Amino acid sequence: MAIRLTEDEMRFFKRNGFVIKRKVIAPERLAQALAVFWERAPAQLRPDDPASWMGPFREEFHFSDGTDQIQDYRWNLRTVGADAWMMNLIPRNADLIGMAEQLLGAGNLDAPGRARGIYTTLPRDADATLENHLHVDRNIFHLNAVTYLDRVVAGGGGFRVWPTSHLWFGQTFESRDAARYADLRTFFNAQPSLECTGDVGDVVLWHHRLAHMAGHNTSRNLRRAILYDFRLRDFDYEQAEPPSSNIWRDWPGLDALD
Repeated sequence: MAIRLTEDEMRFFKRNGFVIKRKVIAPERLAQALAVFWERAPAQLRPDDPASWMGPFREEFHFSDGTDQIQDYRWNLRTVGADAWMMNLIPRNADLIGMAEQLLGAGNLDAPGRARGIYTTLPRDADATLENHLHVDRNIFHLNAVTYLDRVVAGGGGFRVWPTSHLWFGQTFESRDAARYADLRTFFNAQPSLECTGDVGDVVLWHHRLAHMAGHNTSRNLRRAILYDFRLRDFDYEQAEPPSSNIWRDWPGLDALD
């Protein structure tokens, strides 16, 4: 049976800028992603030794080649984003596409492109000083899907969002590609946020103007997720236009919902 958003979930997304859809991808379908993770993992991480997962990455493993990056508590494995198995798992996933089309309109999506990759956050000491560092992404997409490869408990590094912030940040751009939002960023950084907890195969769908950050991981688990961007076919033309007074102009599935 196809997995789709309910009308209540679509209303929740419109109001809050995100929605968590449970059990979208069966755990067994994610096995190859985990196998690739361990094939590429730095020697500091050992699959049979959870103690080795505690961050940060030692300096000897820090790495950046303009695509993949290892730094402190984060490892972004981006080079697998266009691999055939990844394309079939996420960008060409019929359920993800179906839900994206519910929001952005059937037939309106750009052709499936590469995923951002596997993003990992290592555990850290729960007594560490933890600061928020919310941001809003540049307009390289309309809708993003964060697919969890692990069970993400409270404090486990879940995707962290500031609900309703998309309604504000959507009007603070002089064009669709250039941001002026320093004052709002300061304001929302002092407001309560919400950590998206979930299980293996759960997906967080979120609006491109939603304030967010990678949550701090104070559990003892790895937090691994695959990120993928959906965008409209005419994105390259529209990104230079000024923002519309109706931020749902490009979202026909939501524009009619009150």
